[in-house]
Amino acid sequence: MLLGLVTLATAGALVAVTTWMGRDSVHLWQAGESVRAAEELEVALLLHSRERRLLEVTGEPEHARAMQEAEAQAHFWLQQARAHVGGTLEAELLEEVNREVEAYFTRGRTEPDTALPRGASDPTLGAILELTERLVHLNVTEARNRMEEAQLWDRRANILGLLAVLVLLTGVGVVLWAERRFVYRPVALIQQALVSFRLGASWTPAPEVGAQELRDIAHAFNDMVARLERQREAQVSFLAGVAHDLRNPIQALKLAASGAGSGGLPPERAQQRLALVERQVERLGRMVDDLLDTTRIEAGHLELQLGENDLTELVREAVELHRPVSARHVLELQVPEHPAPMRCDATRISQVLNNLLSNAIKYSPEGGTVRIRVVPVEDGYCVAVTDTGVGIPAPEKESIFEPFRRSSSTRGAIPGVGLGLAVARKILAAHGGSLDVESEPGRGSTFYAKLPLPRQ
Repeated sequence: MLLGLVTLATAGALVAVTTWMGRDSVHLWQAGESVRAAEELEVALLLHSRERRLLEVTGEPEHARAMQEAEAQAHFWLQQARAHVGGTLEAELLEEVNREVEAYFTRGRTEPDTALPRGASDPTLGAILELTERLVHLNVTEARNRMEEAQLWDRRANILGLLAVLVLLTGVGVVLWAERRFVYRPVALIQQALVSFRLGASWTPAPEVGAQELRDIAHAFNDMVARLERQREAQVSFLAGVAHDLRNPIQALKLAASGAGSGGLPPERAQQRLALVERQVERLGRMVDDLLDTTRIEAGHLELQLGENDLTELVREAVELHRPVSARHVLELQVPEHPAPMRCDATRISQVLNNLLSNAIKYSPEGGTVRIRVVPVEDGYCVAVTDTGVGIPAPEKESIFEPFRRSSSTRGAIPGVGLGLAVARKILAAHGGSLDVESEPGRGSTFYAKLPLPRQ
């Protein structure tokens, strides 16, 4: 922008200089023509004077014709001088010359017999020649002044041109420096960050410098790497969690198997061992199901068996299924009196509801009330599950929906692998719905599962 303004200003200045030099050239030409006209007028007057003297001496008519021709030439050059007047002073001087010339010719026509003494010069002609010399001197002075002014403007044009070249070269240098500083260098730094990035190894974030587009690219790259790092950490945590969660059921199964193999357990004890085995097998089954669902969703193979269902009935079934789970929790259900028809996959929606209820109970280890509400919302229904448990820190309200991510406050105290909420959100998204949370650490959480009404 600045370089363009400088170029425009320089071009304007050069145009102005060229215009002034053009005007000076015109004035020089006019001055030259005026000098020529004055000199030709002197020649015509002198020729007229010579022919007049010869006519007086010889009386031959050819000298009279020559006098007429000289007078016509004098009038012609007077007219030419008027056409090239360059100022007020020259115009006044030329007017005086014109009057004297007319008076000279008029006196010559009206007083032909009047003769000057032999060898004497006509004083009127001498005055006219003096005036023409002044006219020549005036135009020569004007031409000299215009020439000096033209030379001055020529020097100014040279200096201005040199300055313009220097400014343009400086501007080009600044542009190249800025391009290297704000374009090439950020691109090179981003390239270095890309080349040096290795998942699991230390890496240097790409500097967010340079043009806005490059800053956006660097920010997107840093955000992507940060997400990959978080994903890697989550996977490591997942593997540790799976190993931990598998160790307990396997250990319980080993104990149950060893006790059953001895054959010395009383029936009541054996029954307890079988119940323990059943719970651990069910827990292992849930883990495997979550892993399979996550794999299908990430691969884009989640298939829905859509049908007409009543959302209130699905919620009632999930609540009744979880009432015997914990004697320390009270499940309160609030549903509309009328049915809530939905076109959905009943099995998948039940999976979502079971996950939310299971989490509400699991993350309220001290017991309390779990409130389940089905409320109409714009274009659909919302199932709100509220607990009075440990809650979720504000920075983690979104990350808990990522695979293998769990709240930092419960990661070591409450078992789990961090897949249930990720699967639940994907299932709801496949139905055109959403899953969100509101929570306050130490005071519980509320999860909102929204489903749209069936399209007509």
